[in-house]
Amino acid sequence: MVFNYGDPLFFRNEMDLGTTALPASFVYGQLDSYRNVSSQGRIRLLIAVLHPFGASTLLKFPASELRNQTIAFEDCFGVQADSVDDQIASLSSLHDKIRAAEHFLLRQSNGLCDNSPLIANAIRIIHAQNGLIPVVQLATLSGTHERQLQRKFEEQIGVSPKRYSGIIRMQHALRMLRKNSGNLSLAGIACESGFFDQAHLTREMKHISGLTPGQYLSPENVLAANLIRLGH
Repeated sequence: MVFNYGDPLFFRNEMDLGTTALPASFVYGQLDSYRNVSSQGRIRLLIAVLHPFGASTLLKFPASELRNQTIAFEDCFGVQADSVDDQIASLSSLHDKIRAAEHFLLRQSNGLCDNSPLIANAIRIIHAQNGLIPVVQLATLSGTHERQLQRKFEEQIGVSPKRYSGIIRMQHALRMLRKNSGNLSLAGIACESGFFDQAHLTREMKHISGLTPGQYLSPENVLAANLIRLGH
C-alpha cells in the first residue's frame, strides 16, 4: 500500500514507452516482473508492506484479482480513502503520518477473520527454508495435496507456491549480497541461495528487479528497500 504525499508518480509502460499517472494513493498486488515508476518532483512516500495474505484479507477479494494490478485507494475503501490521504498530507511529522496510516489500517482490519492456517504454515516453512523447498515436499509438510495448496496460494497470496518460493529465494540471495564481506564469490552466493549458477541468478534478478547484482551493489546507485533510487 502506497500513500503518496509528494509530487505525482508516473508508471512507464514499456510496451508503448508512454507514461500513466498513478493515483495519489494506491494498492498493488504481486508482480510478475518489475515496474518502472518515476516522478518529476519530490518523492514523499509512506509504504505499508502487508503480510503475504494481508491484501486478500483486508480487501475481501481473491489476491489473484490484484496480481499485476494497481488500484486507487478510493476504489478499495471509498470516502475513507480521502480522509486518510488528507490526514497524512497535512501532518508535519513522519511519526504522526505513520500513526495515521496505522489507525486507518487497524480500523479496516477490525473484525476480519484470520488467514488460513494452512497458508500461514506453508509460508513459515518456505521462509524457514529460504525458498529452497519443492512444492511436493511443501504440500506434504503442510498436510495437504498440491492442487489444494496451489488453489489456496492463488486465492490468498496471488501467486503459485512455486513462484512465491522463488521470490523468497531471491530475497535470500539479496540479503547474502548485501552482507557478503568478500568471503563468497557471486557464483558462490548463487549456489548457496539455490540458483544453478551465476548466470541464472543474474537473469532472475534482472527479471524481478530490473537490476543486475552489480547494479544492485553499486555505490553510484543507492537504493531504498523497495529498490527506489535515492538521491545523494
